[in-house]
Amino acid sequence: MLMTTINDDIEEKYSQAKRLFENGILKDAKDIFVELTLKKPFNWEFWFALATIYEQEKNYTQAIISYKMAIVLNPENDILYFHLAECFLSINDKKQAIENLKLAQKYTKDSFLKDKVQILIKQNLK
Repeated sequence: MLMTTINDDIEEKYSQAKRLFENGILKDAKDIFVELTLKKPFNWEFWFALATIYEQEKNYTQAIISYKMAIVLNPENDILYFHLAECFLSINDKKQAIENLKLAQKYTKDSFLKDKVQILIKQNLK
């Protein structure tokens, strides 16, 4: 019974944080996602959501850390590598960006993402 209550609380908080995020209330959403990552540190979706907020805030150091945590928990997720690459591009680390773009390309089955990745790799090899 206690576990069900805890999981219900986490589900409720996750839904609340998602609503806040979707409505652009990033600080409150971030606070909840930080809490969720502390309660359930092995949930990649919480780390992904937190990373996305940090990226939108242009806090690339924290975004990179959070994307890397999500990748540890879900190592074949193409979107995680793509967003991590975007962060590296934002701080002008082309080497790390290209490395992560290649991993996104390796894991994706999405032809649109593949094309986007190829374009970004070509643009940043210069």
